[in-house]
Amino acid sequence: MEIIELGLDDINRVFELSNQLENNSLTFEHFKPCYYEIVSLNNHIIYGIKLDEIVGYIHLRLERQLHHASLVVEVLELIIDHKHRSKHLGKRLLDFAVNYSKSIGASHIELTTNVVRERAHQFYIREGFNQTSLKFVRSI
Repeated sequence: MEIIELGLDDINRVFELSNQLENNSLTFEHFKPCYYEIVSLNNHIIYGIKLDEIVGYIHLRLERQLHHASLVVEVLELIIDHKHRSKHLGKRLLDFAVNYSKSIGASHIELTTNVVRERAHQFYIREGFNQTSLKFVRSI
């Protein structure tokens, strides 16, 4: 098992995993330009956990936030292939992200998770995260 930075060549596997997260609602046509843009940005990093293949990934955004007056790392996605869940791989990726965040001097690591993902809520609480906010979304 290794954790590696993902890039352009990993688009197909990241698309497959992202579709698991979104119940197969994504199209490659819309996903591809978004992925290419994200991979090219300096403040976004995608790390994958690799066994024989990439079985999960974590997408991080690094940004300075005025209300923290510091660097904050946000977990934008964390997904483990449904065939590999309950093997502590998500914990490994999250621990990696926390350690990476500390190493670059971030003051916080934060994330948002869908209200229907109750198992994910319990996972994040177990991993030391506290619910401190509510997220509001408006489609436009």
